[in-house]
Amino acid sequence: MSNLLFIILMIIIIFSQMYMFRFDGSEEGKDERGKEIQRKRNNLLYGILYLGIILVCILVDMFDVFQVEHLPTVLLMFVLSLSIIGSIYTYVLRNRRNY
Repeated sequence: MSNLLFIILMIIIIFSQMYMFRFDGSEEGKDERGKEIQRKRNNLLYGILYLGIILVCILVDMFDVFQVEHLPTVLLMFVLSLSIIGSIYTYVLRNRRNY
């Protein structure tokens, strides 16, 4: 069951990356509004990455939520899942009327 969830998550991550690469390479992504969307997306993702790594370290060190042996896998899944958040945020900003 966990292998199936992992495969589904990887497929979603691949499609999310494809969406972001497609937007970044398009004419819309290269104009002024597209650059602003990319800047906002990157700011959001770096903030989430910074806070997420700190949170994971605190959970491991202070609360023992999971073992240290699982830390690389948890961090990998966290970093990869940022692409899903980034593609959703790009979609929302791209389709916002009053940007």
